[in-house]
Amino acid sequence: MHLRDALGGVGDIDPTRPIVIGSIELGEEAAAVAAAILAGDEDPPVVTLTVREFRRPVYWTVEHAIEGRAEIVGFPVGWKDKLPTDMEKALVRAIAGLSPEHHAAVLAGGNELIIGSANACADFRKAAAAAENPMVGETTVFDDAASAFIAPGAGRGARVALDCLLNSYATSPLKFRFLELYRVMEALFLADVKKRLLDNFDAEPALALSAASNALQSELSQIVALAEPHKELFEECWTNLNDLKNTNRFVTALFKRLDNKKANGQGKWQSGAALIYQIRCAVVHAGEKDMIFENFTDGDAAILAILPTVEIAALRMLGITLG
Repeated sequence: MHLRDALGGVGDIDPTRPIVIGSIELGEEAAAVAAAILAGDEDPPVVTLTVREFRRPVYWTVEHAIEGRAEIVGFPVGWKDKLPTDMEKALVRAIAGLSPEHHAAVLAGGNELIIGSANACADFRKAAAAAENPMVGETTVFDDAASAFIAPGAGRGARVALDCLLNSYATSPLKFRFLELYRVMEALFLADVKKRLLDNFDAEPALALSAASNALQSELSQIVALAEPHKELFEECWTNLNDLKNTNRFVTALFKRLDNKKANGQGKWQSGAALIYQIRCAVVHAGEKDMIFENFTDGDAAILAILPTVEIAALRMLGITLG
């Protein structure tokens, strides 16, 4: 057994005492996992190893609605500090699932280990890796999470939306990070319109075309429709911006614009969606009819106030729920 080889050919181990694999001492809980595998109570998993640079230890559990479960584990080359317990347990499983020629690489660091179904985390691992080091904004909502549930999207729209998500972590200035998150929502909306058109065209072509055309008439209606299943998040956006309304010139102008467009008299979540849309317009438009983001020195402060919530909303729409 690969694990027994890594432990130096020992027989039974005491699950209440630390164990040593290579130069790494692992705690009692990791020892208990090792004991269970050696006793045949837990099967060695399928493990995939890929070279990857890490700035800090990373551990994720990923549950995919179709593809099953996986763990993602990695730490920097030469890491000397004690690893979290869940990572230690995962390392034991990885050693058990990999042949001895890979053990040194596992223990040395600088490798991403996928324990379990690689398909379960194929797209998520790209997003999690990109979010580790955003170009602007310093942090992301991934920083405070260690688990994810994936409800898979379908078709080209989900692929485009995922690309926009990845772009959001690799672009600057801050306004463009926000814009790429908005484009996640936009791509998913367009994909949904296209799907409905194709699904209904053969039965009722005129009605299908009319419905698609109407859906595309109002971008504000699009974002409100996308926001409806996530009302609490868009209400949070409204609350966070409302708290700045009397101190931030950009936010004051946003609320005034909603009042002028009579878009601020509905529920807070709908107004929150409208505010997100107006921020998007201020970033991409420049002219007499639209606010210009660059005209406000405090625009970044407004974006920072809602960026984590918009990021969560974009992830949820992509089928990714962090925990």
